[in-house]
This record gives sequence, structure tokens and C-alpha cells, in this order.
Amino acid sequence: MSINASGSYLDKIELSELERLISLKQIFPVFQPIISLSDGSLHGHESLTRPTSGGCISNPEIMFDIARKFGLTAELEKLCREKALSKARTLELEGLIFLNVCPALLHAENHRRGFTSELLDFLCIDRSRIVFELTEKTLINDYDLFELGVAHYRSQGYRIAIDDLGDGYAGLKMLSQVVPDYVKLARFLVDGVDQSPTKQALSEALICFSKKIGAQVIAEGIERPEELSYFISIGAELGQGYLLGRPSPEPPGVSANHTLITQQTPTEQRPHLHCRLSRTAC
Repeated sequence: MSINASGSYLDKIELSELERLISLKQIFPVFQPIISLSDGSLHGHESLTRPTSGGCISNPEIMFDIARKFGLTAELEKLCREKALSKARTLELEGLIFLNVCPALLHAENHRRGFTSELLDFLCIDRSRIVFELTEKTLINDYDLFELGVAHYRSQGYRIAIDDLGDGYAGLKMLSQVVPDYVKLARFLVDGVDQSPTKQALSEALICFSKKIGAQVIAEGIERPEELSYFISIGAELGQGYLLGRPSPEPPGVSANHTLITQQTPTEQRPHLHCRLSRTAC
């Protein structure tokens, strides 16, 4: 079998499995808590998707890569949203619900507007609880149309978050044009930040800028107490990561986070560090 023929055969398998997954709704949502770094209280959950079909679609990254490859991102995201919101209603999740969305879909022709609003009305979930989390997995070809799409969702009461801030030019451009309600620091900045003066300088600058535009900062990917302590000390409002709670189909209570967070940094240190931020990073 030639290389081209082999590639074509694999494409057919991938497309067939993805179409079957979407048709049979072979996915399930998991929810990861987003925690206040001031007192350990629950702020909300990010909804993540896991495939159940097996075969070549063995994890969510592969699933979305195949969807982008064959132009089925809109159909897959619609299914993910339906599953996530329905499960959130069943579980009676508290706080905000963060839903990942490809920015290009906000103005795509095959992305039916009104679907989310209709579903929320049916489930009796208030729109103010929904945060659309924009991640730059595909290029935005028309920023004017993209901004119109964002404005459309904002006008309906939804909030906007930008994922992976600091992970490249696209996220910074999106930040300057969207002015989000939330920004998530890129995981590479969070990983080992307590041991890297460079990551600390970048994190402090991004947090200070976000505060100036009125956006709350979420430090994503916190896995070590030292990382948690650092972001508490520089005034990041929110945190997410395995240390604070793993993704789960039925997330447990988060009462233990209050003790975890209050133990990390003495409260008397925080004003001093905020002053340092205002004099240097800003």
C-alpha cells in the first residue's frame, strides 16, 4: 500500500469513527473546579470532554484534532455543550460554568446561533452563569467578524474568558481586541513558576495588565503547593489544577481548599507583594 493510499485509508477510518461518535453521542463531560485563591471557595467549574468510543479516538486531543481536520468542530462542540450543560443541571453544580469554544466558530456559517440560549432556557440555567472560554486552536481569519460574534454573546449576558494567555501572539491579540472577563495564564507559566524568575516576571506583568482592564486571572495547572503559594502572594484571584481538584464526572466538595489556601501564604504578606507589583510590573 502506498503512503498516499495508507493516508487516505486512515482518513476514512478517522472520519467514520468521528461521525459515529457524534451520531451516537459517545462522549461524557467532566468538571474541574475553579477556586478562589483568597478563601478557597468555589468560583465555578470548567467543563471538559472525554470520548467513550475507543478505536483511534482515544483521548480528547485526538478527537478535536480529527474534528478540525474534517470540518466537524461545530458539530462536536455543539454535542459537548449539550452534554456538559445537561450534566451540570443534573448535578446542580454551583458557580459559573466555563465552556470551551473555538473562536472561529463564533462567526462560522455552520454554527447555529441561539442553540445555547434555547438549551439553557430548557434547563433553567441562567445565562450569567456561562463563561465562553476562547482557545486559539484554529486561526481567526476575520477579526472584525470575530469581534461581532463576541459582542453578540456578550449582549445576551454571557461572559468571556481567554485561555492560555502568554502562550503566543494570537492570545495577546485576542486579549487586546476582546477585553475579557477572565484570563487563564498558560500552563507553561504556572509550571515551576516558584523556581523561575523569568516566569515570575511574565506572570506578574500579565496579572497586572489583566487587573487594569478589569479581568480576573485564573492560574491554570497548579499542581504543587509552591506554585499555589506564589500565585496567592502576587494577587491572582483564582486557581485551577490537580492540587485544587481533578476533573471528575461528579466533582466532590471543595471544603478542604480553604485550609489548603490559608496555609500557603500568611495574609500579612499579600499587601506588600501587591505594592511591589504596582511599583514594578505595572
